[in-house]
Amino acid sequence: MNSLKLVCPSEPALLERLEGRTLCVRVNSPDAIAPAAKLARRHNQLFCVIWDCAVPIEDIQIEDTWRGIPLALMAPSAGRFRGLAGRMRALKSLNLRVFLPSSSVNLIGARLLSSVGIPICVMFADEDAPDWNALADLMVYALLGMAPHAPVEPFETMAECYRRESRSENWGRAWFDDSSRYLHVDAQGRVAVSRRALLAQHFVADDIDALETPAVRQAIDRCSQAWREIFADNHFCALCKGFRTCRGRFREGKSEPGGCEAFFCEAADAIERRRDRSKSRERTVTWRP
Repeated sequence: MNSLKLVCPSEPALLERLEGRTLCVRVNSPDAIAPAAKLARRHNQLFCVIWDCAVPIEDIQIEDTWRGIPLALMAPSAGRFRGLAGRMRALKSLNLRVFLPSSSVNLIGARLLSSVGIPICVMFADEDAPDWNALADLMVYALLGMAPHAPVEPFETMAECYRRESRSENWGRAWFDDSSRYLHVDAQGRVAVSRRALLAQHFVADDIDALETPAVRQAIDRCSQAWREIFADNHFCALCKGFRTCRGRFREGKSEPGGCEAFFCEAADAIERRRDRSKSRERTVTWRP
């Protein structure tokens, strides 16, 4: 259980109770980033600081104190390119990954930021009706684009987790959404298996002191095996050609397919093509005198 990372707010009273853990601490102010990293490192290991930012990236004032801190920047948008241009060098000097919602404008911004070397993660897990066609365009760029660019998540993790002959691994870790790797803790120390569960106040433990108990382990196991319910309930996702890639992640609240099957089938094809291309490059040896 100590290998699990805890996603938690940067609350001194909470962090003082933790020792020897790996932490992802959440802040909502730029002034809290450096102090949060320092506090987390006092008795624990810092995995990253998650900044829930309320303004576009173009409006952010980059601070020297952020350098060397692994930073997950959750921004509402990238902003205008002319506003970003003057900040590119400062952004690239950080140990940074930008997380953006998957609106049409943000998909363009994600591609732009990736093209100049800034790692990106597009978040579409909680959207009711993502634009699957637009996401497919970005996915193909991310996995098969010939021009150099920074990684675009969750597609890179999706490719790493993909299994040709079996159900793929949980690529939700790209969003901190994989209970086998991340647990979420609120300011009172209550534990949930996901960010969504935490916000809904669906807790598997009422206090962090219960982290090592069988009850928490059983809750993690249930979450990891939840895909089996799709078959037990004869859910339409069980017949989906994209299930091995998707794992039924988008089934909640749906009574009929929502257009995601074509996306995940295309994703599987793109992953296969990239793997085949990589193998071809490995076999090719340029002659030398």
